[in-house]
Amino acid sequence: MRNRSKAIAAAAMALMLALGAGCSINTKDNQTSGVNVQDNVQTAADNNSSAETEAQKNADAPKDESSEGTSETKSDNEASVTLNGSSVSLSQGAQGIAVDGCVVTISAAGSYTVSGTLDDGQIIVNAPKTDKVDIYLDNVTMTCSSSAPIRVEQADRVTLHLADGSVNTFADTAANTVSACISSKEDLTIKGKGTLKVTGSAKHAIKSSNDLKIKNGILELSAVSAGLYGEDSVQLTGGTITVTACKDGIKSSNKEKTDKGWVSSEDAVVDIQNASGNGIEAVTGVTVLSGSIKIHSLKQAINCTTQSITEGCVVKY
Repeated sequence: MRNRSKAIAAAAMALMLALGAGCSINTKDNQTSGVNVQDNVQTAADNNSSAETEAQKNADAPKDESSEGTSETKSDNEASVTLNGSSVSLSQGAQGIAVDGCVVTISAAGSYTVSGTLDDGQIIVNAPKTDKVDIYLDNVTMTCSSSAPIRVEQADRVTLHLADGSVNTFADTAANTVSACISSKEDLTIKGKGTLKVTGSAKHAIKSSNDLKIKNGILELSAVSAGLYGEDSVQLTGGTITVTACKDGIKSSNKEKTDKGWVSSEDAVVDIQNASGNGIEAVTGVTVLSGSIKIHSLKQAINCTTQSITEGCVVKY
């Protein structure tokens, strides 16, 4: 049974292939506009209805929570991390995790709950390629002066869980030597009922070199470059996302593989404000099935040849 993320990816690719460039949005004419203007988005042609139906079937396929680790059930290996300003403490008997000064390194699969404030430090994930790592953020505030506050070097995938009602704030500086404030070389998923605030002072706010998935939560992002950047894909299946300052709001850039380099959105509420570049930029395609996306950008609202936009979901202003 396919999981939801694979179903959405299949739906996105099916719609892209079926619809081509039949429905597109750009903002070349809105550079001086300060008034909400809804694009006259064309609906798909009738002869594409069968492809849409098949795509929707894929999107509605039952979830297989176990295959992607989306269940809230924590791993048998659990540890708590308490940030104390200029020091870090671990729960007694914690395994798969170590502290060196203000650097926390996770080296094994497990569920790690983090709370507190760290003035200048980071969390690094460097686990075996087969390991799934879940990090539960519970009112965390972190700054790192020379690198990313959260940096994923290796794992199978990493999920950041936003604890209910929590506010989690991460910031880097212009001296950050990696590509984002939250930077991952592996698949990265963000989910939960809390808030995540990220400031990318050097480059991107949140970046994955593979797939970046936002399932829910409240995200407040600002960045010198992109707010959300998944090289292979960016998949939104919920959440409220605001990008207040950036070059490109959402970006996917893999040109090497025909099934990568795409952005999809379903049930997400997105507001991209004052982008100096493009609102959404992708290589393979952009698919918006439902939800609401507002875009204010100096260049194009959506910069991608292949687009499938459900009528009324995308507004440029």
